[in-house]
Amino acid sequence: MKSGLPVATDKAKLFAYVDPQLKAKIERLADIRLRSVSNLVESVMAEEVARAEQEGLLPAPSEDSK
Repeated sequence: MKSGLPVATDKAKLFAYVDPQLKAKIERLADIRLRSVSNLVESVMAEEVARAEQEGLLPAPSEDSK
């Protein structure tokens, strides 16, 4: 889903190198889900961080602020 319009945001930028085939699949999945690639990738990363917190690999959010 590409709008071509600039979006003002206070979110941090994150750059990553990925396999071209993986990039194409991510773009296709984002289109299917009517999301931007950025939004899709952010949601997948958030799910992984939440899983790591549940598994004890990362401190839970309340523990981060201590």
